[in-house]
Amino acid sequence: MIVERERRSMTKHDARRLWATLAATGTAPTDLVSARSTLPTYSVATGPWLDRLAKCYLADLCLDSPHFKLVVAHYGGGKTHFLMELGDRAIDENYAVAYVPCASGVSLAKPLELYKETVKRIIFPGDDECNGIQRLLDRAIEAKREDIRRAGAPDEEIALDRWISTVRKKQYAESAFGRVIGTALRSANREGDDATADAAARWLQGDIDTLSRAELTELRLARMPRSDLERFGRDMFLSLTNFLPETGVNGLVLLLDEVETLFAERGKALRRVLSAMRVLIDIAGPQARLPLFGVFSAVPDILPQIDNYPALKQRISVRGATFDEGNDFAMQLPLDKMEGQESLLASIGRKLIEVGALATGYDFDSDVQTSNAAALARVAVQRTLEIDSRRLYIKTWVGLLELQSKNGERKLSPSELEDGYRGSIKSIDEDDGDYEA
Repeated sequence: MIVERERRSMTKHDARRLWATLAATGTAPTDLVSARSTLPTYSVATGPWLDRLAKCYLADLCLDSPHFKLVVAHYGGGKTHFLMELGDRAIDENYAVAYVPCASGVSLAKPLELYKETVKRIIFPGDDECNGIQRLLDRAIEAKREDIRRAGAPDEEIALDRWISTVRKKQYAESAFGRVIGTALRSANREGDDATADAAARWLQGDIDTLSRAELTELRLARMPRSDLERFGRDMFLSLTNFLPETGVNGLVLLLDEVETLFAERGKALRRVLSAMRVLIDIAGPQARLPLFGVFSAVPDILPQIDNYPALKQRISVRGATFDEGNDFAMQLPLDKMEGQESLLASIGRKLIEVGALATGYDFDSDVQTSNAAALARVAVQRTLEIDSRRLYIKTWVGLLELQSKNGERKLSPSELEDGYRGSIKSIDEDDGDYEA
């Protein structure tokens, strides 16, 4: 089911904000709402892959079973951009989406942290921002009222109360989940200021340490021992995902970006990360009827480390045909195989000319700048870099267009393009703390 949503056109302010970000970092925005109007303006080649994922998983398999993918690309290779596009597509397919960057301090080895971050970042179709557990409760009430009206129930309030009673009695992975969310739903329906409901909401968002002894007693809960937090976080994630269709969505799409930041751990700490990644992939198994599509993104450097952990390797590795060869079930999505690098970069450059015109107010000569974009793409692919050329290309190209909007445009020489590219390398290295004078 594709949900028809109005796609807001990119305004001059949107373009200026995107332009400034691309000039500074060369990377995509990580806010799904703003990404909806900005990403399509310079997205290239991703459409066919997104269509395949949507058809195979979002419209079919993930309606009732969990599946995971690993997006692989070098630093600056478009991983975040791809996740944002996938998130946008998932919202169109009527999924709730949570984008969680692991670089923000979230660890897969700490399931309660992951659960809390997921709840905080979840966004629903049609919403303009993430509003956490309260929005989830309100969405559930709204969706159920709509169902009751369509069914023609004689008394809407009685029907709604019966549904909440059913939720309270339902068996979730976390045994207290149904009872506690039922308490919160009753309060959301009454729109009252209920201290017990507030405690229930805090428990549901994972802030279990904030509940007083009296609040725990009122909700019939016990203080959680530290040794039980890992199990609790995992079961809360399962329960939340299982509950989400009650809000009117098909399920959850979880986008875990920058997973490679967790691989800086060593020894036992790294094994805990690897084990947690395996557990998440195996979460309850496809037999769980859990509506979940999870996507990790990481650089190829992590693959040799995964090879040293056979339990995860057998889940991540690709045997036989790869995704780029047409195998929809292949675990890895290698972005560098999506299209030839030079062709891809030149296409991005052409699309950014229009963004630049809106952002700067300058009417660029399409022929001149298309030639410059293609020439810069040739420079980019000739460089051997630890940082992938896509991020560098975008940062360099935006800077060159910005400069020409002020000083006049012309066909740029190979040395000018090379100098601009080298300057972007230095800038990114300094930002990443790797540059040596």
